[in-house]
Amino acid sequence: MSKQALKQFEAWHNTKGGLIVFAALELAIAYLLGSRAIDTGSWWEYALTIVLLIGVAQNLIRLIRKK
Repeated sequence: MSKQALKQFEAWHNTKGGLIVFAALELAIAYLLGSRAIDTGSWWEYALTIVLLIGVAQNLIRLIRKK
C-alpha cells in the first residue's frame, strides 16, 4: 500500500463508522479465537484473545469520546 492509501485508511479508521467496524471485527475474531483457545488450551491463543479484546475496548473508548 502506498503512504497516501495508508493515510486515507487511518483517516477512515478514526471516523465513528470506522471505529464501530474495527471493534466489531476484533470482537468477532476474539470470540472465534477464544472459543478455539478453550478447546485446545493453547496459551498463545488466550493471549491473542486478550490483545484483541483490549483493541475492542480501545476502539469503543475512542468512539465514546467522539460523541
